[in-house]
Amino acid sequence: MQQLLQWKRGEIDPVELGWPKRTGRGRRSRGLSQAQVAQALFVTEKTYAEFERGNTPQPTAEFLDNVAKVLNMNERERTALYVYAIGYEPPFPMDPMAGTNVDPAWQVAVNGVSGQPCYINDVAWNVLAANDDFKLMFPQPEGKSPALPERNLIRWMLLREDAREHHLVDWDTRWAPQVAAQLRTAVAAHPENGDLQLLDKEVNDDPVAGPIYRDHSLAYIHPDGDARPMRHAGYVTPRGTEDHRTRCCERHAPSQLGTVTMCAAQPFGSPGARFFLLPFVPHH
Repeated sequence: MQQLLQWKRGEIDPVELGWPKRTGRGRRSRGLSQAQVAQALFVTEKTYAEFERGNTPQPTAEFLDNVAKVLNMNERERTALYVYAIGYEPPFPMDPMAGTNVDPAWQVAVNGVSGQPCYINDVAWNVLAANDDFKLMFPQPEGKSPALPERNLIRWMLLREDAREHHLVDWDTRWAPQVAAQLRTAVAAHPENGDLQLLDKEVNDDPVAGPIYRDHSLAYIHPDGDARPMRHAGYVTPRGTEDHRTRCCERHAPSQLGTVTMCAAQPFGSPGARFFLLPFVPHH
């Protein structure tokens, strides 16, 4: 931690932060001094010096975030500061826009996956990338090409008839309470996110999903490892086996009843975004 902080101090020109340019004789160290960092943090020089030496037993998250801002740390450096100082990563990213996009390489990776549905959503459940196998899972009208029903999955899962009545089996017990709890947690964690605030209002005002959303008896953050019943619209019956697909209604093509397991991971460069693989097992 001491080496990280000393290096970051050395990278910052004090003049850029409003201190006068150093003049006169004598050796001048590069970058910010400990006294200047302490002044920017509104603490004593001794307090900051002890922290930099690792002698502050339990610095607060607020103090660590202030240090990260003064020393112009990026997300990775701030994470390292937390780990060095208190032994765990920060609970939330520093950048309010974190989790709203992913590196383009992730989109290439998702598009290259074949035979297994997968996708990436941002912190507000907007789909950032999805392969064809994922698009095929959704109920489709006869003769239509496979496509996502809409970009935001939370809006579709909680508010759309196709999800509630046809696609997500046992919606009111196996899907809606868990998804609603995830949304409540995300809204609390990202109060500045406009998409989440809009979802919060839409779901709360909905006569069907609203009462479920306002029921706080379930605390739920992520679905990793969950297995839930659903209809897979694009399931292809293996050759030589009996076709068990059925219609959920006259409007949709036949689909396969089964169980989907959600395998979730997080792109480290985009805290809050999620990568999903969705293995599907048919019910016969």
